[in-house]
Amino acid sequence: MKPFIVAACQVRAFDIEAAEENLANILRTLDEAGTAGADLVLLPECAYPAYYLKDGDPYARPNVRPYAEVAALFGGKAKEYGYWLAAGMAVPHGDGAITNSGVVFGPDGEERGRYDKSFLWHFDRNWFRPGGEFPVFDTGFCRFGILICADGRVPEIARMLAVNGAEIICDLTAWVSWARTTEALTTTQCEYLMPARAYENGVWVAAADKWGTEDGTIVYAGRSTVIDPLGEARVCAASGGDTVVTYRVEPMAVETVPRRPSLYRLLTQPTEGLAAVALEHEPLVPSRSGARVAVVPSDTGFNARRTIERYLALRRQDADLVVFGGVPGPDGWELELPELQAAVDAHGGAMVVAVTTTGCDWRQTAAIIQPGKMVEHTASHGRGVQTGELLPPVVTTVAGNVGLLIGDEGYVPEVARILALQGADILAWPLFEAGPMAERVARSRSDENRVFTAAAWPDGGLVANPDGGLLTAVPAGTGVAMTASVHLAASRWKERAPGTHVIRDRLPAAYGALTK
Repeated sequence: MKPFIVAACQVRAFDIEAAEENLANILRTLDEAGTAGADLVLLPECAYPAYYLKDGDPYARPNVRPYAEVAALFGGKAKEYGYWLAAGMAVPHGDGAITNSGVVFGPDGEERGRYDKSFLWHFDRNWFRPGGEFPVFDTGFCRFGILICADGRVPEIARMLAVNGAEIICDLTAWVSWARTTEALTTTQCEYLMPARAYENGVWVAAADKWGTEDGTIVYAGRSTVIDPLGEARVCAASGGDTVVTYRVEPMAVETVPRRPSLYRLLTQPTEGLAAVALEHEPLVPSRSGARVAVVPSDTGFNARRTIERYLALRRQDADLVVFGGVPGPDGWELELPELQAAVDAHGGAMVVAVTTTGCDWRQTAAIIQPGKMVEHTASHGRGVQTGELLPPVVTTVAGNVGLLIGDEGYVPEVARILALQGADILAWPLFEAGPMAERVARSRSDENRVFTAAAWPDGGLVANPDGGLLTAVPAGTGVAMTASVHLAASRWKERAPGTHVIRDRLPAAYGALTK
């Protein structure tokens, strides 16, 4: 990558009946991006003719110009200013299908390819055909890939782009939002999902969004942004108003958690037959399907007696699952596990403990302990530690099916996804460090998999619900344990919006590059 200027064009949303006014506004914005010296320019999802198409033949409308004519106009702007353009467009095909696409134009004005949205959202399905390929475009100054709006909710998509060589991911989006005032409009995607995509892949992310409304029923968040590979927004637009968000992107060396593709085979297996799908059809009795989950910030070191004392205090408050933050410990700390087992045998519930050793065998190990049963796991991923050869387990407990993540495992989206596919209701994630992205990644793991996440780290912790919202969080500087109620029905209902399913709408056959 060489330094370059990216421009994310935030444009007003227009109803499809106002396609001509919309086009004039887009062309004006493309001029503004060119004048700003942009090298790579982004237009939002279905910038033309509209996102809410209302039917499957938008170009049959007399007020909508033919696709080829509009594409020529966009290509002309790219050629006039000598930039690359990724334009969100509804693209018609000869067989009558239409795709929600990012169309790429080179600085010569020629169409260089396109990406078709693969994770269709709600009424997208009424008129769009999904894509299934994840191309990366080489500009000479950078390699970029495209995802479109809800694609950002599927970790496999951004990961495919990164594996295919993308250095920056261009999010052409229409972030639907709500708030009591237009100034407060925002979205979980710009708050934590897209920062997580940047961080876990070590790439830049640039997102171009619409603002305003379509159809009097859809409100867009604006907030067009550029996010660095550490997950931090370098620039972000307000929730309203046409603007061209520009930023000079430069190479940035970051350390990501090493992937282990040979462990990810489940990601490419057919959806039918997965435990997560089977659990959707298992009956639940509401009065018997709730549980109480606690998170305990990390102690200064492993101490069986202190662990038992805190566990018993939380059991007195009806905690069914207690997740302790990761702690340092000596080689041989496992010899004290029988004490923890005895306490759980006597008092019920379940606990998760995790210890990192720093002696001759530097590794991270965790245990899920419940009456009469203990399951141990050595971290399969990590930076600077010896790793095990197995992915973490999913263990059935009184609180539901618990998937275990240790330390850096939580920052690897494939690991959490596989636990979800195996039927995890709750991700228990002990961390050893209070990294700045811990909360945003934990919420992303909940949101993208529709599971609860209970994470704990030094001086912090949280429980997130399957929408990514916080059920509870540890107040900074207090070290107190916090509890929250969870219900299995919420984690087993995998529909994210009407007709949009986080498990069934994946494309396993398209993710082969993730296992190589």
